Amino acid sequence: MRIAFACLLISTAFSMPVHARGDVTDFEGVQERCVQVGKIKFGANSRYSDCTVTHGRWFATLDILDMYQAQYCLGNGDGVCEQRAFLVFANRAYTPKAKLLLQRIDPGAAEYDDPLVVQTKYGDILTLTARFADGRMSKSYYRWHSGRWIAIEARGWLRELSKRLPKGETIKAEAWPDADSMRAQATLQSADGSGAGDKVAEVELAVANDRFTVKQVSLGPKPE
Repeated sequence: MRIAFACLLISTAFSMPVHARGDVTDFEGVQERCVQVGKIKFGANSRYSDCTVTHGRWFATLDILDMYQAQYCLGNGDGVCEQRAFLVFANRAYTPKAKLLLQRIDPGAAEYDDPLVVQTKYGDILTLTARFADGRMSKSYYRWHSGRWIAIEARGWLRELSKRLPKGETIKAEAWPDADSMRAQATLQSADGSGAGDKVAEVELAVANDRFTVKQVSLGPKPE
């Protein structure tokens, strides 16, 4: 059940989801101005001279903590984003401070979807999505536990799926979990790579030890 607005794998050279160290800042203006928390550095003696907030808003409330996103553009005064950053802050109502819970840093051409938080039987799961100019997409996932977001490993299930495929079938394209349905769809191709007779693996997922795992697989023809 959704409780907030929506929101082959990209290497760490293109995206770098990072846990913050619990940095605390003033809550007032956290959606409107950049703050130097976590790995965010700008100004004198920094790689980037300036930073602007391109998007900021509330997106969920969990355990009486309000969650706010802030998307940063870091650059050098020429209007070009050299680096993007997605930050999640938490604030308890009527208190003056906000705490940085996590951040994600990407190349400047990246664009972020609004975060998505869903309730599942495995707990509340947050999905952060970054989209790149070449059409690729990268997602990172987190599970809410004891006042913090814990990263969920989102690649191992593909290796697990590969071991369950019929001989000669391989995964053709990127595939990402949908936390809302706890399912994923992976396009397959035959060993000769011809594309003829491509199939689709419909995968039911679970979360165990903070990683997505394959629960059940069914194969069918690729939709026309």
